[in-house]
Amino acid sequence: EEDVVKSKKTFRSQAVVNQNAETELMLEGDDDAVSLLQEKEIDNLAGPVVLSTPAQLIAPVVVAKGTLSITTTEIYFEVDEDDLPFKKIDPKVLAYTEGLHGKWMFSEIRAVFSRRYLLQNTALEVFMANRTSVMFNFPDQATVKKVVYSLPRVGVGTSYGLPQAR
Repeated sequence: EEDVVKSKKTFRSQAVVNQNAETELMLEGDDDAVSLLQEKEIDNLAGPVVLSTPAQLIAPVVVAKGTLSITTTEIYFEVDEDDLPFKKIDPKVLAYTEGLHGKWMFSEIRAVFSRRYLLQNTALEVFMANRTSVMFNFPDQATVKKVVYSLPRVGVGTSYGLPQAR
């Protein structure tokens, strides 16, 4: 028992720095909760998640439901593979679809534009330095605003006469 308590205290001091009260309660629990928390910390090496929201990745021929997570330095998108429409998509089509489990660094983002999806102002298109873009659709306009304020300040460049702004 003493070894378990020591390992929990060591883990708490090394891996968990800025966690909320709920996480602290998880640490007091059994070893499964501690190992689950360790896996989350290993997966999330870029820092704490600032915002996580359900979203859709809009790609040619494919609309994939998933979760968009924004950390302090990156955007992550993880597709929900258990979604029934996603299971029905032909694997040959999925081979050409990028970003289903994507990660984009803030340093690569060059511009972010508000877009319409299905006649609703609920989408964002993010343009990257490698001249690619990725489009996400969100549940409502309030979520779009939260995502925009979680992203870094970018503009389309001074050559267009526009300052860097949100």
